[in-house]
Amino acid sequence: MTKPFRKLIKRSGNFLRRMLGKPAWDFNRFVAEPRQKKGRRWKLKTLMQSLLFGFLTNRSSLHNVETMTEIGFDKRVPDSTLYDLVGKFEAQGVAGLRTQLHAQIKSEQRSKSLEPVGLPCGVAAVDNKTLWSGSPEEAKDPAAQVIHPKNRPPYATVRAVRTVLISAASKPAIDQVVIPAKTNEGGLFPEVLKVLEASYDGLIEVYSMDAGFCSKTNADGVAAAGKSYIFGLKENQPGLLKEAERLIGSQRVPEISTEPERYQGDSIRYHLYRTAEIEGFHGWSHLQQVWRIEKEIIRGKTGLVERENHYYVTNLDWDRFKPKQILFVVRSHWGIENNCNWTTDVIWDEDTKVWCGQGLGIQILGLLRLMAYNLISHLRCRYLRQRDQRASARRGWKQWCDVMLLVLAGGNVAERTQAGLTGN
Repeated sequence: MTKPFRKLIKRSGNFLRRMLGKPAWDFNRFVAEPRQKKGRRWKLKTLMQSLLFGFLTNRSSLHNVETMTEIGFDKRVPDSTLYDLVGKFEAQGVAGLRTQLHAQIKSEQRSKSLEPVGLPCGVAAVDNKTLWSGSPEEAKDPAAQVIHPKNRPPYATVRAVRTVLISAASKPAIDQVVIPAKTNEGGLFPEVLKVLEASYDGLIEVYSMDAGFCSKTNADGVAAAGKSYIFGLKENQPGLLKEAERLIGSQRVPEISTEPERYQGDSIRYHLYRTAEIEGFHGWSHLQQVWRIEKEIIRGKTGLVERENHYYVTNLDWDRFKPKQILFVVRSHWGIENNCNWTTDVIWDEDTKVWCGQGLGIQILGLLRLMAYNLISHLRCRYLRQRDQRASARRGWKQWCDVMLLVLAGGNVAERTQAGLTGN
């Protein structure tokens, strides 16, 4: 192990000890004990930290989590104990863990770790996310929805509305709530907005959402809260889309264009067109602007030019974002997909490998997974020296999970389990 890498391990360990020592990371403060007192051998905090470190170190199963506890804990934590705990949680436990996630984010907000980068204010991207999919027979979560696609067997899925603070360097996940079977992401948004506004004072000024959330009801709610919205615009709002295309669909002189970027042999540029002539259209009294973002692709092998157009509606004042910031925020919206969702799917196999599908286990594990994602994201983006941050950009997520395993092996990070038997 090289000297710089040993220093990285030391700094990472110091970071974890500092973070996990904060009140917002004390599971006993937020999560109600779901087990009966009789026969209980393990502290709740020990078991919850075992699960958290299972994600931090990229374990693929509860059996591998059990093996991991031989390294960083003083006593091996049985996988059957972890499975039974996760499967016993009810709605109160999910709500407590969601509140704990909010408390962790507020703690980072107070420490000035979530200041906007490249934008004048806090921007949150809201999107739907599949937490699990499988056969209808395997669906245990009450929020599971059975889908009947054409020419394919039916399948079940558990989906959630996830919110990521895309204006912060670390792109932390700041909320997640499962979508009940009786509604969809757009219908659940008013409830999500209410919780976000109650939980985060001054953190979010703008809500960025794709076309699935675009409705007058949701726009009214954001405007009534004194905040701004950016909605993707598609065929589900035909009147707005037709008017947007009429106003700026044929414009050929952009307000601003990006420099060409090379990607897989192609050259890509983005062009911004916008107008305020749509203001107050069709009862949207708060609507101020419509944007058209044109993606221009020049194929490297053939020289052919392809163009893709995406429309957005917003109640932002004309001068709140500079043209360059408009292009930046639209592209940053996909930080929820390219950072958080990609990591949870590709690194942790979120929607394909479930440690426990009993009861509300998918929801409990989903929130713990986000906590692990946030910890590593904060570490690699905010808490390393500038030189180490440059190196971290070359270090993949799986390598960061290996770093977490080495930190755990060094001790004094996880709950010490000689006192981990019995009690809370």
